[in-house]
Amino acid sequence: MVRNDNIGDVVCTTPCFEALRESFPEAFIAVLVCRLTEEVVAGNPFLDKIYVYDKAKHGRYKSVFTAWWKQFKVLLDIRSQHFDLAIGIRSEFSPSLGWLVYASGAPHRLGLKPPKKDKKFSFFYNIYAEPLKQPSHEVERSLHALRKIGVDIEKKRLFLKLMAENRKQALDFFSKHHIQRNKPVVCVNFSRRLEEGRYWSYENYVALIKRFLSEDIQTVASCAPDEARIVEGLLKVSDHTVPLYWSRSLKNFAALIEECSLFVTIDGGPMHIAAAVGTPVVALFGKIDPRVWAPWGEGHAVLRKGNDHNLISVDDVFGAAIKMLRDRAALKVLEHRSGRGLAGMTKNGPFTR
Repeated sequence: MVRNDNIGDVVCTTPCFEALRESFPEAFIAVLVCRLTEEVVAGNPFLDKIYVYDKAKHGRYKSVFTAWWKQFKVLLDIRSQHFDLAIGIRSEFSPSLGWLVYASGAPHRLGLKPPKKDKKFSFFYNIYAEPLKQPSHEVERSLHALRKIGVDIEKKRLFLKLMAENRKQALDFFSKHHIQRNKPVVCVNFSRRLEEGRYWSYENYVALIKRFLSEDIQTVASCAPDEARIVEGLLKVSDHTVPLYWSRSLKNFAALIEECSLFVTIDGGPMHIAAAVGTPVVALFGKIDPRVWAPWGEGHAVLRKGNDHNLISVDDVFGAAIKMLRDRAALKVLEHRSGRGLAGMTKNGPFTR
C-alpha cells in the first residue's frame, strides 16, 4: 500500500491495514509512506514491512537530487520484492501517488480512476475504483479502493502503537508539573496553519485556558515544535502557570494526549492522533468539511460556524468541553455502580493499547 500525504491522512488509513490482513492472513503486507508519517505506521501489527522515503520539499537533504536518489533506492528495494499488488490510497487521484504505485513494479495496481485532466497518467493503475461523489469520512474514503477487490472490515478502528518509553515520558511530564492523573486534565493544543487559512487566534487559546483555570480544571498547553517559543511567550505574558508540552516525536506527543481527559484543537493531524489513542476531542472546524475530516469514533464534539475558525467563540468551546467532562464523569459513576469498572479497559476498548 502507498500513502504519500500527511499525518492525519495516514492515521485514517490504518483501518485499511487491518482489513487487508483480515482478508489475506498469509500475505506479505507492506506500506510506503513519507518520513513525516513514519511513526504513525511504526509498530503496526498488521504490516510486515514499512518503506519510508523523504520528500524533497521537506528539506532533510540540502540537495533535491539527493532526496530523489534516496527515493529511487527505496523504490528499487520495493521492486526487488516482486509484489503482486500495489494499492494507492488518496481521497482524489494524485499523479505523485500513482507514480509511486507504478514504480513498485507490481503487475496489479489499484487506485482511483483519474479525471480527464490527468488521463495521460492512466497507465499508473490497471485496476480502477471510481471516485466517490458524495462526502464521506476519510476512513471510508481510504477503504473505498480496497472494496474494488472485495476487501472491507466491519469494525473500523484507528491504530497507533505506543511504547513504554513514550508513556513514561508523558508520565514524567505530569509528575514534573504536579498534574494529578486521578482528576480531569484538559490539553489545549495551539495550532496555526496560516497558509491554509486554518487557525484560531492565540488570544482565544489563552482566554480558554483562563476559563479552565477559573474552574480549577488541570490544564496543559501543547503545540508544534516550531511554535513553542511563541506559545511559551504568550503564556508568560498572560501570567498563566500552565505547563507547555511539545515534542519532535509523534509518539511521545500521542502518549501525552492519551493521558489527558480531553483534547481541544482545530482540525488537523493532532486531532486524528487524539482520536487514535482514544482521547475525546473538542474539534474546531472552518472551511474544511467535518463530514470528511471529523475525529473518527464516538465521544467527540465538532464545532463549526462557517468557514472561519474564529467565528467559534471561547464560550462555545468552553461549554462543549465542560459538557464532555461532566458526561464522562457521569459515565464513570454509572460504570462503578454497575460493577463493571474500568480496570483493564482503554478509552477505545482493549484493542488500541
